[in-house]
Amino acid sequence: MKKYIFLLPVLLFAVNTLSAQDDELPPPSSKPKTDAPASAPNGDSKDFQGFQKKKKIDLSKFIIEPNFNFNISQDRIDAGVSPYVGYNVWKGLYAGGGVTYFYTGFKNIAFTDYAGRTFYANANYHTYGGGVFLQYNVWKSFFVRSRFEVLHRHMDDLLSGNVSVQVNPQTNSYQVVIPKVDKTIPALLLGVGYNLLASKNFFFPIMISYNVLYGVTDKVYTIYPNHGWVLQLGFVNVF
Repeated sequence: MKKYIFLLPVLLFAVNTLSAQDDELPPPSSKPKTDAPASAPNGDSKDFQGFQKKKKIDLSKFIIEPNFNFNISQDRIDAGVSPYVGYNVWKGLYAGGGVTYFYTGFKNIAFTDYAGRTFYANANYHTYGGGVFLQYNVWKSFFVRSRFEVLHRHMDDLLSGNVSVQVNPQTNSYQVVIPKVDKTIPALLLGVGYNLLASKNFFFPIMISYNVLYGVTDKVYTIYPNHGWVLQLGFVNVF
């Protein structure tokens, strides 16, 4: 018995030595340490913040002019859209652009041949394109604007005087022949205006502009024929 009591201190020393060596071993042999701070995935010791939400678009920086036109008379129809959107790039300065499409249809246009007989025909105009603009809000609802646009026109040519009355060889009857014409015409409009709406984002303007390219473009087929001057009331060009 005394022999075993003598061996007890030796056993305790051996167990203590093995335990100390086990702590120094590399993982997975070493014991986990619970008091070490958790680190973020990127190595930063700060708490992980997760994915941040994207900033929402500030709609107050946009201006919208939803131009449209629709008019029906007895022998004519006009319809079109020309929406423009701008963004506030600096204080009262806005930059933007838009697209344009206009349709004009004529019915029962009277033509007289060399013998004095009257014939009737229909015709159509298609105008489409787009442009860009800069606008500066001067004071309250007053603004100045420059707009450059390029419009293409595909038309029944009623303006050149080349309409004729000919005999259709298949039906042996007279018919009005209207030639087609395609024109691409640029315009640069400089003008001043006033927004009739109290809204800062939507425009319903009264505006006077001048097309500075009027003198160097085709005056017959231009969409702004009144010596380059344009009066816009709301969404309609008065002249």
